[in-house]
Amino acid sequence: MRTIVNYRIILLLIIVTAGPLHASADTSSSWIDSAESRYSAAATQYDMEALRNLADVITLKPVDEQKKPRALLLHGCVLWRLQLIAFCKNSEKDILRYGKVSVKKLKEAETAGADMYLTASYKALAYQLMAGQGINNGAINGPLAAKELKKAQKANPKGYYTLLVEAINANQAPSFAGGSPQKAIVLFEKMISAFPDSVDVKIHLAEAYGKAGRKEDARQLIAPVVKEYPSNLLAWTIADRLAAP
Repeated sequence: MRTIVNYRIILLLIIVTAGPLHASADTSSSWIDSAESRYSAAATQYDMEALRNLADVITLKPVDEQKKPRALLLHGCVLWRLQLIAFCKNSEKDILRYGKVSVKKLKEAETAGADMYLTASYKALAYQLMAGQGINNGAINGPLAAKELKKAQKANPKGYYTLLVEAINANQAPSFAGGSPQKAIVLFEKMISAFPDSVDVKIHLAEAYGKAGRKEDARQLIAPVVKEYPSNLLAWTIADRLAAP
C-alpha cells in the first residue's frame, strides 16, 4: 500500500495559494521551508520573476531532493501559479505551457506519496484553466478536470480546495457538461458562509454573478477586494471584465 504523506496548508487570503506544506515524514529538508516561504511571498504579489527563480532553485537541487513528495508538490504549485498569472495576462500559450508542466509535476508528487486531496485539486485547477482556451482544449481538458475533482471529493469531500474546484467547475463548464452560473453561485455562497475570510471565493463569486447577469452585485463584491488587496492580479482581472460594457 502506498504511504500517504500528510501536509498542512496555510490558506492565504488569495486564490488557492498553498503556503508552507509540511510533511511529518520529511523533516530534513530545511531548504524546502525556505522555498515555501518564498513561494507564499511571491504568490501573494503575483511575482512571476520570483516564481520562475524559485522553480529554477528546485530544479537545481540534487535529484533525490527534487523527487521528495514535498518538493514535487511545491514545484507543481509554483508552476500552477505561473499558469494563473498567464491567465490574468491573457496568454493562451503560457496557460497551456505552464498547465502541462504543472500537471506533470503534480502527477509525480501523487505517485511519490503526496496527499491526493491536494494533488488532485491542483491538477483540476490546472486543467480548468487549460479547458478555457477554446473548444478543442475544452473538449480535452474539461473531462480531465472533472476526473480530478472526483478524486479530490473522494479524498476530502468537504475540503476547502474540493469545494472551490467544484464551484469553479460549475461556473466554467458548458451547460451540456453540467455547468451553470446559477449553480456556481449557490456553491460559492455556501463557501462564503463557511470561509468568510477567503478572498478567492469572493473573486470567483463575483465572476459568477457577472456571468449570471448580476453585474451590480458582482461589482459591489469585487470593489473592496481590489482596494484591500491591490496586488491581487486575479481580482483586478475579474474587476476589469466586470467594468466592460
